[in-house]
This record gives sequence, C-alpha cells and structure tokens, in this order.
Amino acid sequence: MEEFKEEIKFGKSFIYWIIAVMFVVGGITWFFNTASKTASTALIHYEEFQELYNTCEKINTDICNMKDLPETDKMFESFSKAQRINTLKTNLNRWVEDYNAKSKMWNRVLWKSSQLPYQLSTQQFNCY
Repeated sequence: MEEFKEEIKFGKSFIYWIIAVMFVVGGITWFFNTASKTASTALIHYEEFQELYNTCEKINTDICNMKDLPETDKMFESFSKAQRINTLKTNLNRWVEDYNAKSKMWNRVLWKSSQLPYQLSTQQFNCY
C-alpha cells in the first residue's frame, strides 16, 4: 500500500510539472504574438499620421498653385477658380478634422511621430 501511495505522489508531481510547463510555453507564445501585433499596429498608426499630415500639405500646395493661375486658364472653363479653391479648402478641412480626431484617440496618439503636431488647424497652412 505504501508503494502505491508513493507512485500516486510521483504521478501527481509529474502531472503538475507538465501543467506548469504548458502554462510557461503558452505564456511565452502569447507574449510574442501580442508583441508582434503591437509592433505592427504601431507602425501602421505611425505611417497613418504621417500620411494624413502629408495629404494636408499637398492640398495646401494645390491651393497655392490654384491661386496663382489666372482666371482665363482653360482649366476654369467647366468650373470657376473660386469653386475649385473652395473644393480644395473643404478637402483640407476634412483631412484636418480626420487628423485631429485620430490624434485624440489615446491608442493612436502613442504612436505618432514627435515631429508632427498634436493637433492641426487650417490657419497654420499659408494658402488657406
């Protein structure tokens, strides 16, 4: 009987060790999987903010270029210069609002470049 108890004790210890090893391996797997997803998300958000800012800069440049064109340009046969500039300003407003909304999201702002402003304003673009 004593020998049987000794075998049961050894069996329990062995099972506990197997369970502990499975928990450790599962934890390590979970950690590396989560770290990989976090790195991917960080890179995507970093690039997203840079892309939004670059789009705003591009629209601002388009507004400057449009203001420099004469009213008699062939481009303005189907729509007026003022209409085109107004459309570009509306687009710039939309992109600035999108940037600012995403900048207020705590899970996204953590990954924004420190060289980019926290919030944008249409007034900071010289051709607006």
